[in-house]
Amino acid sequence: MAIMVRNNRPRQPYLNYGTSAIKDNLADLLTLSRAVIGLVILSLSFIGKDAYITVVILALVGAATDVLDGRAARRYLGNDREGKLGKHDLTVDTLFVLCILAYLSLSGIVVPKVLGLSWIGLALICALIWKLKAKVLNSFEIPTILSLYAVAGLYDVRLFLLVIVPTTIAGIVFNWDRMCYVIRVKIPRDFSE
Repeated sequence: MAIMVRNNRPRQPYLNYGTSAIKDNLADLLTLSRAVIGLVILSLSFIGKDAYITVVILALVGAATDVLDGRAARRYLGNDREGKLGKHDLTVDTLFVLCILAYLSLSGIVVPKVLGLSWIGLALICALIWKLKAKVLNSFEIPTILSLYAVAGLYDVRLFLLVIVPTTIAGIVFNWDRMCYVIRVKIPRDFSE
C-alpha cells in the first residue's frame, strides 16, 4: 500500500515492527537487567571498598528497574498480565538485595563477613526448601533492605544523606500508589498463604 505525498510520488508507509516486541518484553528486560546488575555488584566484591560508590549507583539503578518493570508490565501487558519473568520478580528482587549484602559482607563494609554470609546462606536454603514461596522471600528481602539502609548510613553518612535518602524519597513519591498497595494488600496476602 502506498501513500501519496507531494509531487504525486508514492511513498511506503512507516512500518513499526519493533515497537510492539519491545513493549511486550520491556518488563522482562528490566527484571533481567536487575539480575545482571546484582551479579555485577557481587563481582565488585573482588575490588572491595573502593567500589562502594559504584555499588551504590548500581543499587539505585537496580531499584529503579524494580519500579519500572512493574509499571511497564501494567502499562503494556495490562493489570492482570505479567511478562515471562514477572512471576519470578520477587525472586530476582530478593537475589538482588542479597547480592548487595554479599558485596558489603565480602568487602568488610560494616557488616561482619560471617553474619552477612550466614544470613544469605539461610535465605537461600529457606527459599529452596519452601520452593520460593512469596512469604519466605519477603521474610528475607524486607529485613535485608532495612539492614542495607542501616549499613549505608553507618558507612558513609554524607553519601547516605545526599544521595541515598533523596533518591529513596523520590522513588517512594514516584511509586506511592504501588507502595501503598504492596504494604496494605500484597505483603499481607503473601503472608496469609
